[in-house]
Formats: sequence, C-alpha cells, structure tokens
Amino acid sequence: MNQAFKKIKIQKLSEEIAGQIRDLVTDGKLQPGEKLPPERKFSEMLGVGRSSLREAINILETQGFVETRKRQGLFVKNLSTSILPDPLLQMLEEDKNKLTQLYEVRQDIELAAAWTAAEQRTEEDLEKMRKTLKKMKADSMKSVLDIHDDLEFHLAIAQSSRNIFRGHILKNIFDISYTHLQYATNVVTAEKAQTQKLLEQHQHIFLAIEKQDPPMARTTMISHLLWADRKWQDFAQ
Repeated sequence: MNQAFKKIKIQKLSEEIAGQIRDLVTDGKLQPGEKLPPERKFSEMLGVGRSSLREAINILETQGFVETRKRQGLFVKNLSTSILPDPLLQMLEEDKNKLTQLYEVRQDIELAAAWTAAEQRTEEDLEKMRKTLKKMKADSMKSVLDIHDDLEFHLAIAQSSRNIFRGHILKNIFDISYTHLQYATNVVTAEKAQTQKLLEQHQHIFLAIEKQDPPMARTTMISHLLWADRKWQDFAQ
C-alpha cells in the first residue's frame, strides 16, 4: 500500500509562474503571436521578482510555448508549428498547385470557426473584431488594405470559436502561405471597388457573429472566401 503514495513536491515559484502562463496559452486566453508585457511590467502584474520571471520564461521557451524575438520582445509561440512543419513551405514553393489544397483546409477551418464563433462569442471577442474592422475601414478609404488586419480578423473569429487548435493551425497556415496571401490581397484590392467589397464582406461576417446567427456566419464566410479565391484565380490565369 505504501507504494501507492508519492511524496508531495513543493513547486518552485518559477514553475508556478510558467504553469499559469502555460494554462493561459492552452486555454486560448493567450493567442498565437500575442505579445507579452515587458519584463518589468510583467513581473509587477504577477507580483513576483524579475529573476523568477526570467526562469519561468526559460522554462516556457524550452517547452515551446513562448519565443523571444530580437528587438521585439516576448511572444506566444504558435503551437501548431510541429503539426505543419517547414517541409510544407518547401512543398508550396515547388508546386504552386498545392496552394489550392491548402486553401481548402483553410476553408474547412474557417467555416467551422464562423459557425461556432456565432454561438460562443463574447463581447471581448466582438471588440477585437471591431478594432480590426475599424482599421480596415480607414485603410479602404485610401484604397488599400493591410493584410495583417485581414488575417487578424480571421484569427479573431477562430479564437472566438473556443477551440485552441483552430486558432493555432490557422495561424500556421497563414504563416507558411504569407507571401502568396499578400500577393493575392494586392491583386484583389487593385481596384477601389474591390477593396470596398472586401471590407463589406468582413462587415457582414461580423454582423452575423454579433447577432449570433451561425448559419448566416457560415454563409457569409464561404461567400467571402469563394469570392476572394475567384478573384485570385482569374488573375492567375
């Protein structure tokens, strides 16, 4: 019977800090690519010393939950990197036709995300989308569209679906196909009318999610993705 019991291990402060941050990542409360506070502010927020925080960050970096970017700061790492590795990027470079298959995967994820986001979105989720749409609207007045805002809007929807894998995998799809997505965005927004159309499509998706109408959210999302794909295919031909 004595073998059934294990000694209680007293957890170091750095391990407790790392555990809290790790839980926030796995629960989806900290999103892939999200920047964490500077060291001094972060330690004050947690009520711990900077040395303990540094040790915790080292633990998380080793485990692959966060990464330090030179002259930028500390960021939540995309956990799907090991699921969608670098060889896929090489595959896309060697065979552009594979982009179609990758786009299909993106559609599968985004349609499910739009439906579920409409069911489970919070006011905080909506505020993230509104903030991005506001930037997109300001840019559209100048007949431009920042691809970062476009992708952030789609990621916000995936994150609102309360499935951590959707957000991380979608972020990885965006990362490995970024060059192609940027080029496609430039093509689609070459004309002011198309830029306005793209903005309107995003607004319709948002309204469906805001109204908690899953069928409409899915319909507006597929309409948007198919329209963008047709515009890109027309140009590619």
